[in-house]
Amino acid sequence: MFQGMEYVYAVYKEKSFSRAAEKLFISQPSLSANVKRVEKNVGYSIFDRSTKPIGLTEAGKKYIQTVEQILSMQNEFSEYIND
Repeated sequence: MFQGMEYVYAVYKEKSFSRAAEKLFISQPSLSANVKRVEKNVGYSIFDRSTKPIGLTEAGKKYIQTVEQILSMQNEFSEYIND
């Protein structure tokens, strides 16, 4: 369910598929396909594509909160290993 979370998180941070694709050094269609794959696995849309800039759905808000927790735990573990 969280495979591809870096793609979703990049779109969230950039509020744009095209800007996120540039930052990730991948094509916009590839990024869109990866995000759609994540949404399919989750079972809900993460992004509200009808708004400019792109917004989050309710499920998307919870997904991003969870991704941020995962990223925080990864950072904590990296710091532990590096100390």
